[in-house]
Amino acid sequence: MEFLGTYGGHLCGFGGFLAAIAALLYSRARVAEFEKSVRDLDWQQVSELSLDVAKLKKASQKWSNNMNAQEAVSLKNLKEQALVQSLMQQTGNVKQMRKVEM
Repeated sequence: MEFLGTYGGHLCGFGGFLAAIAALLYSRARVAEFEKSVRDLDWQQVSELSLDVAKLKKASQKWSNNMNAQEAVSLKNLKEQALVQSLMQQTGNVKQMRKVEM
């Protein structure tokens, strides 16, 4: 039983070591593949494209904000018109009071 306890731990440690080496080789292969794919990339164009994307994002956000503001203003105008119409209808139902002196 001591044999299994002693050498079993060593075997598990060696298995972990082999797993770490396999992970290292796999990650190195992925990094090499990435480096190979971006070797001929023009980084100036990439930076210009990223600036263009940032400008488009900002313009889109500004347009969206303007649309939301217009919707809020039109909603406010509709509420004001409805209030004015309801007040006009109410004034039609009210009779004038006569002054009575006592």
